[in-house]
Amino acid sequence: MSSAAVVDRVAVVIPAYNAARWLGETLDSVASQTVKVAEVIVVDDGSTDETAAIGKKHGANVISTPNRGLSRARNTGMEAATADWIALLDADDLWTPDKLEKQLAAAALAPDVQFVASDHYQFRDESGATFQESLLALRPDRYAAVNPQRLGPRLTRLTNMGIGLIALGQAFFPSTMLFRRELAHALGGFDVELRRCEDYEFLLRALTRTDILLCEESLMGYRVHPTSLSRNERAMALAHLQIAHRMTERPDRYAPGVLEAYRRPLRERLLYAATLSIRLNEMEEARTMLKAAGEIRRDPAWLGLSIATRLPPVAISTLHRLKQRIGARA
Repeated sequence: MSSAAVVDRVAVVIPAYNAARWLGETLDSVASQTVKVAEVIVVDDGSTDETAAIGKKHGANVISTPNRGLSRARNTGMEAATADWIALLDADDLWTPDKLEKQLAAAALAPDVQFVASDHYQFRDESGATFQESLLALRPDRYAAVNPQRLGPRLTRLTNMGIGLIALGQAFFPSTMLFRRELAHALGGFDVELRRCEDYEFLLRALTRTDILLCEESLMGYRVHPTSLSRNERAMALAHLQIAHRMTERPDRYAPGVLEAYRRPLRERLLYAATLSIRLNEMEEARTMLKAAGEIRRDPAWLGLSIATRLPPVAISTLHRLKQRIGARA
């Protein structure tokens, strides 16, 4: 496919909330694609800054709504799209110029596959410096374990990934995703009740209907912002617990065996997040996570944390310092 070739089959959907600081650069990365897209849809999710104006200035179709959250914003954009393919792009991420060209070329090799993803790199918001060149490079053993089928140089097909995705982890971030519009409609879009991990849950449902084509190149840049790690880990654990509840309530929406495979990493997330909650003296949150973890499996680690939620804060601090001293001497 030659540079600047026209492809009237891709709609780019960009959810944006108070993204004026980054949106112009993100839209420039769309305009720099070596294939011309059919539609660029920016869903302004109740922003109070210049997000909508910047989107319009760059020629995007801007849909302004009250603030309703990321999943609803994505769904609104996907419902408005008319092209055959939908490419998601978060308002602060960037594409390499050949991102869509390489993904569409991959799709042409396997017309039955409805979902194409890629590797990505990560860069710091403050400096723009890349600190991680490839997510797949951090997980070589896990990636090999899902038995990628080689279709070409740096291109694979991943099959039976319902359980495989759980072993691999969420390696396919939203801004790497290109999928058939009909697939998005069949799935009913993103789960609007999930505030985090909604992309992971969406993909788990998609994998009941399609394989994944994977470009093993980093075709997307993920912008990393300074955040509270402990708060993020706890929120993520609770979101994964919500997903487990979805699997229990609607097993028909997921591949066979997914819930059972999901339970082990879920328990580990819950125990880690409960530990963080205990250190912050947020015991009710810790008990909620430990109750769910104990329903999967109880062991001495679980018991120790459960006891800790009943201790006064001064006792917990003393035990934590003692553990640190013992660890330092070991």
